[in-house]
Amino acid sequence: MVKGKSMSKVAVRNPDATRQNILQVAFEEILLKGYQGLRVDEVLKQTGFTKGAFYHHFKSKKELGHAVIDEVLKPWIHERWIEPLKQVKDPINDLIKMMNDSRAEINIKELHTGCPLNNLTHEMSPLDESFRVRIVAIWEIWYEALAETFERGQEAGIIRKDVNPHNIARFLIATIEGIIGQCKCYMSDQAFDEAGKCLQEYVKTLRA
Repeated sequence: MVKGKSMSKVAVRNPDATRQNILQVAFEEILLKGYQGLRVDEVLKQTGFTKGAFYHHFKSKKELGHAVIDEVLKPWIHERWIEPLKQVKDPINDLIKMMNDSRAEINIKELHTGCPLNNLTHEMSPLDESFRVRIVAIWEIWYEALAETFERGQEAGIIRKDVNPHNIARFLIATIEGIIGQCKCYMSDQAFDEAGKCLQEYVKTLRA
C-alpha cells in the first residue's frame, strides 16, 4: 500500500475510497483485538492517512465503531447468510450445502478469530447501548430470514409441521455461533468439524 503524501492525495481525490479503506482496516483490527483494543493511531498507520482525513469521516472512535457495524459487518452478514437464504428451495439440503460452503470458505485465521458479530455481541452489548442496538438489529435480520426459510419449507411440505420455524431459527443460529466460539477457544478445526457434523444431522431430522 502506498504511504505518505501520495495517500493523502488519494484521500482528497476519492473520499469514498478513503472511508472504505479506514472501515476495512478498523474491521480487521476489531476482529483481532476487539473494539476496546482498537486504536485510531494504528488504523492511520496501516492506511497511511492523516488524522485530518480520518476526522473528516469520523468524529470519534465510537462513530468509527458504529460505522464498522453498519457499513461493514451488516453487509457481510447479508452477503454470507441473508441473501443465500432467499434462494433456498429445500431448507434441509440447501442449508447443509450453505454450511459446507461456508466452512470451505473459512480459512484457519478466520476460524480462530471467531465470528465478528458474535465477538462484538459479547464484548460491547453489556457496555454500550448504542452498540447493542445496532448489533441486535443484525441478529434479528438473520433470525427472521432463517425463520421465513423454514416457513416456506413447511408450506412446500419439506419441513415438519410440528416444528416452530422461529424457535428453530433461534436455536440454529445460537448453535452455529456457539460452535464458532468454541473453535476460537480450542484453536482447533477438529472441534468445529465434529460439532458441525452433529448440527447437520439435526437439520435432517426436520424433514417431513
